[in-house]
Amino acid sequence: MKLKIQLLLLTFFCAIILKAQTLNHFTPGEIWKDNNGQLINAHGGGVLFHEGIYYWYGEHKISGKIGNSAQEGVHVYSSTDLYNWKDEGIALKINETNLLSDIAKGCILERPKVIYNVKTKKYVMWFHLELKDKGYLAARSGVALSDSPIGPFTYLKSFRPNAGSWPINIHSCPDSLKILDRDFKAGQMARDMNLFVDDDGTAYQIYTSEENRTVHISKLTDDYLSDSGKYIRIFPGRYMEGAALCKHNDKYYMFASGCSGWTPNAARSAVSESIFGNWKELGNPCVGNDSAMTFHSQSTFVLPVQGKSDTYIFMADRWNPENPIDGRYIWLPITFENNKPVIKWMDSWKLKNDSVTSLNGVDESYKFSGKKLAALAEKILYKKTPQEDMYLYLLRPMKKTKKALPAIVYFTGGGWVNGDVYGQIPNPAWFRDQGIIGIEADYRVKSRHGTSPLECIQDAKSAIRYVRAHAIEMGIDPDRIIAAGGSAGGHIAACTFIDGGDNPEENLKISSKPNALVLHNPGLGEGFGKEFFDVHPEFSPILNIKKGWPPTILCNGTIDRTTPFKTAEKFTRLMKKVGNICELIPVIDADHSCDWPVSNPNFLPDMRRMFNFLKEQKIIK
Repeated sequence: MKLKIQLLLLTFFCAIILKAQTLNHFTPGEIWKDNNGQLINAHGGGVLFHEGIYYWYGEHKISGKIGNSAQEGVHVYSSTDLYNWKDEGIALKINETNLLSDIAKGCILERPKVIYNVKTKKYVMWFHLELKDKGYLAARSGVALSDSPIGPFTYLKSFRPNAGSWPINIHSCPDSLKILDRDFKAGQMARDMNLFVDDDGTAYQIYTSEENRTVHISKLTDDYLSDSGKYIRIFPGRYMEGAALCKHNDKYYMFASGCSGWTPNAARSAVSESIFGNWKELGNPCVGNDSAMTFHSQSTFVLPVQGKSDTYIFMADRWNPENPIDGRYIWLPITFENNKPVIKWMDSWKLKNDSVTSLNGVDESYKFSGKKLAALAEKILYKKTPQEDMYLYLLRPMKKTKKALPAIVYFTGGGWVNGDVYGQIPNPAWFRDQGIIGIEADYRVKSRHGTSPLECIQDAKSAIRYVRAHAIEMGIDPDRIIAAGGSAGGHIAACTFIDGGDNPEENLKISSKPNALVLHNPGLGEGFGKEFFDVHPEFSPILNIKKGWPPTILCNGTIDRTTPFKTAEKFTRLMKKVGNICELIPVIDADHSCDWPVSNPNFLPDMRRMFNFLKEQKIIK
């Protein structure tokens, strides 16, 4: 009896150990279990990264051939490291009571993908849908909606996309079958599908159409719930399935397979300068043994890894139609060689460098490198310019809240000539660590864009205006926006309050004026930049002081030879004289960059005083 009890206890504790085992690497094709010790059940899936967490959605399969049809719905799992996944349950349940429902039990529901709409704050799911007992004749797209990434999702509708619209690159099908023309009124066939959200927030559906002969890329409406009627037809007659997109070095890359049912075939890849541009095939990205069979799998998604620059995971399924629940997952790294994607087999692998893939749980993010912070930040397009698209790099605080928060927008220094987002992003990261939203804004500079200080000023105004215009969707209080920067970045931050220099094409009814200023050794109109200020005195902060400036705090080294301390003293004195709130932090015996970098002993004292100043002014509560 005692022996039996001991064996039972041993079995029990072994089960606990196995269940709690933490993974730190990928093993493609092997059994992959969730936090409960169960097989991960998310086939044909895709991954959404949102607020520091990855969500993996996929088809829930069961044993036997019946598992090839939908018996449960769409399963969702969550993870912060991509190795270990928590079962969050069924995100979208099929309809078990209404046999006439589009998603009745026994329908075919494949390749679910979820994207987040920052404007509506909704999670939108799309999937390939075939009606129950109709085989693959329906070829429809299904759409569901949720307020939460883990659901429950509410089924909205299914349809064939782009009814009554021609592709923008052709107005009648040139081939003899005329399938495009046949389906013009009712909508185009949509089977294997994927979703892709571009840097500007525009979403696209990529799907196999015209009896699997052709691929369509279709722009979605702003709410992501429908097709917009604008789409392109590519690779006619190439029979490509399982298409998945990613963006690398401003080029769009597609991964796909041929059409051979459940049997694997050679992967395909393609590239284009724009999503609606001319797509060029690049061949099979897989190399090595079994590459002609895509390592016995088929593409389903390309996952950009957050916090790791230029790191992408090729997600594929190794189907098992005889017992679908035992289908395996093939996750492999994508590298780029001579502008072509390359996928190599690895029995076991892990993400390179350190293990931090998000700021979730990080309370001292300011200690990270500038490149790492930029990679972990939310990258938001705020302006298109002739030289380059300009982005905000947004860092959300660790503690989640539904309240609108203050935001501080930093502009790095560099004399209007040099500088990039990596330079000063630890500053907004420090403010992020204190519980507000930190943002680093890129802007045009002479060395990278051939521009003048006027473009620097215009971009700074555009950045503040964009943040205020999109404050609600970004979780920001539009009346508590702080402009900040160092040196030339401090100058253009101050200029966001000065009248003039705006982009006339923007909505100038939305103010670019911040509610507070935080300036580190800023250019104020005397000393550094004299040649510019002689020509453009309208952008000299010290010459444009008047009553009504926002609360301002600045620091300056007492022996600064670039932005002289006496200029900072004069600026502070003139600000107070007209009734403005202004405080100067003298950094004793410090030259330019008086409190930079973060290892500088003046960094934390200055930042703490600036933070407390903002609290005193009720900007931070």
